[in-house]
Formats: sequence, C-alpha cells, structure tokens
Amino acid sequence: MGNVARTDIEKAFHNKMMWTRFGTIFLGLWLLSSPESFGYGNSQPLAWSDLFSGIALIFFGLLSMFYSCRHWIWGGCAVGIWLQLAPLVFWAKEPVIYVNDTLIGILAIAFCVLVPIRPREFEIGPQIPKGWSYNPSSWQQRVPVIFFGMVGWFVARYLAAYQLHYTDYVWSPMGGDGTEKVITSMVANNFPVPDAGLGALAYSLEAIMGAKGGVRRWHTMPWLVVAFGFLVVPLGFVSILLVMMQPIIVGAWCFLCLMIACCMLIMLALEVDEVIAVCQYLHQSKKEGKPFWRTFFKGSDYAGDEPDRRTPLVSAGIGEFFKAMTWGATIPWNLLVTALLGGWLLFGNKVMGFSGTLSNNADVVGALTVVFSIISWAEVLRTIRFVNILLMVWLAVVTIVWGGTLQISLALIIGVIVALLSILKGRRITETYGSWDRFIK
Repeated sequence: MGNVARTDIEKAFHNKMMWTRFGTIFLGLWLLSSPESFGYGNSQPLAWSDLFSGIALIFFGLLSMFYSCRHWIWGGCAVGIWLQLAPLVFWAKEPVIYVNDTLIGILAIAFCVLVPIRPREFEIGPQIPKGWSYNPSSWQQRVPVIFFGMVGWFVARYLAAYQLHYTDYVWSPMGGDGTEKVITSMVANNFPVPDAGLGALAYSLEAIMGAKGGVRRWHTMPWLVVAFGFLVVPLGFVSILLVMMQPIIVGAWCFLCLMIACCMLIMLALEVDEVIAVCQYLHQSKKEGKPFWRTFFKGSDYAGDEPDRRTPLVSAGIGEFFKAMTWGATIPWNLLVTALLGGWLLFGNKVMGFSGTLSNNADVVGALTVVFSIISWAEVLRTIRFVNILLMVWLAVVTIVWGGTLQISLALIIGVIVALLSILKGRRITETYGSWDRFIK
C-alpha cells in the first residue's frame, strides 16, 4: 500500500471518527455548566477545576478535528484522568461532584482510548503469536479481565464514598466493623487522598484498557498491553500487600477489600499470558533489527493476514465461549490445596495457638502462599509455585524460634504438605507458548 493511499484512508477514517471530537467538546461544555447546575457551594477548588477541565476538553476536541493534530485527542484522556482524581485531591464535599467528575472523566478517557484512531485496514497479520496454540488477545480472553476490573471499580468506589463521608456506614456481608476499621485505619489515613478512590481509578483504567484494541493488539499495540499489564501485575501485588497488612497493623479484616484482592489475583492469572506474548514479540523484533521503540509504540507491519481458526464465535454457544475464556489458565488440584492451606494459615493461625510475632509471620506466609498458588494457575507462570517451598522454610524457621511444641508440629505438617504439593506440576500443560515453553517446569 502506497503512502498516498495510506494517508487517504487515514484521512477518511479521521473524518468518520469526527463524532468523538464533538463528544469531547460536549463534555467540556457540560463541565463548564456543572458548578452552577449542581451547586458546588463551598467546593470552590473543584468548581475552578471543572471550569479549566471543561475549557481543556473543548480545546483538545477542536484542535484534534484537524487531521495533522488528530493525536491531540489524547489530551482529553489526560483531562479525564485528572477529573477522576480531582474529587479525591480536593475531598469533594458533595457526592454529586464525585459522581459528575468521575462519570465525565470516564467518558473523556473512553473517547480517546476505546474509540480507534487507527483504521482497521492497517491491522493485519497473525492473530495467534508464533508457536502459541491460542490468541491471548482474543475478546474471549479479555472479557473476564474486563469483568473483574469493573467489579473492583464498583467496590472500590463504594468504599471511597464512605471515606469521603457520603455514607454513614459501610456494608459487609460478614457483619462487624472490620471494614470500617480498615478503611479508616492509620495506613488509610496516611494517604493524602482516599486510597479507595485511587483504587477505583486504577480499576476503571484497567477495565477500559482491557476493552481497547482488536484481537491482534499483542503486535499492533504493544504499548497498550504493557501498560495494561503494569496496572494489573504490579498494582495487583500492591493491593494484595495492603490486604496482607490488615491483621498485622489494623487487627481486623475488610471483606470488601479481600473481594477486590481476589479480583486482582484472578485478573493477574488471566492477563499475564498476553504480556508475555508481547514481550516475546518485541524480543523477536529486536533480534530482526527492527527499531525497538517504533515497534513498541506503533506495532508491526505485516504483509499478509493469518486469521485465528481456533477461537469460537459467540454464535458457537455459551459453553465453547466460556472454555475459550480460560485457555492458558487451569486449576491443578495440588495448587488449589496449597491455596486453601495458605488461607488457613492466614485466617486460622490463631486457632492453632499462634500469637504475636509468630502470628504476624503466619499471616504474611499464608497470604503469599495464596498469592503464588493462584498466580501459578496461569500455565505461563506455573514455575512460580516453587516460591511456596521457600515460604514454608521461612515458616518452619520462624515457628522453631518463636513457637511451642504444638505450633512447631502444626507448622511443619502444613509446611511439608505445601512443599511436596508445590513440587508437583499438577495438571498437564494443555497449551503451547512458543519460546516460553522452556520456562514452564
């Protein structure tokens, strides 16, 4: 395809997507009228924030109407992220401000991130990575990640509403005031903004980025998959670590926080294969002498098209659709047992007579055992299960130093069982992952 023809297609596509620019301008006008329409009252910093944000959205919307300035629409994405942060930074006193800013912020991000900027005609090439048996970027693979991201978003937003004093209580299915103690604890109060609100921002971005791009995004949009993976993997670990600190620092459990952490663990296990596919692709491109950063941000140029003949269509039936969601992730019986034993160490160590330093270490070891067991459900990270053996050695040493005869016996029994089960690979690896197969032990 010649450069002239390519440019003509891009210009035609740009004109077709002009509605997104008008949509951005409309959002800007909405924000300009919000302070007077909703009565911001004493929230003058937020009133000024909405006014400047509205002007910025109008500016980026108008400027990006010109083909040569089309990428300025990404400025609207930056404004959308700020709109999600602003009610937290200024501790919005009125719930309508929080709802208004976060909703407009999400729409602004969606106009930039969800709506394609690149014509589909240019997104050709293989759908399945070289040496892989399935496509980790298929919609079937991404739907559960998007779903759990939305669950985390809604739950975190609910907790943020309590931290912002919009509600007088926070519901917990387990009863008690553990959730309130955790989200108003010293750890939570040390954040300059409501930490649950930051979590809601992160989860909303994860849901949006999970929906961005086509089924070839592992090689057409490597930057997006890496950014998405960064949100899911490192931030997932941070979320889990914060949950792990609850019994040690606060002395209570937040059921809704545990629910979010479980969502993050499942997302991590389901998303990591796509990140590895991108890393393989970038490594191979580098070996072939292609410019790394150009490939990273602009993707590849394939001459031919190789469709995915394995992934079922929605019309194939619900059963086949759901099977395709979990390709690359299985639940071996041994790792399910180690996760349950880790949960027992985390929640039941006091029943076994653990206390003080010993109990704190059991909390940490138990939580990490659950984390690494569930992460190992992803076939590409099955080798991570060996970390459980080191955790059991840690538990044994700590128990021998600080525990009594009963605690030592119980810890050794659990430790030996977890270590032996972690040596086993469990279920047979059912998929292939190209050059990554040699790392799966």
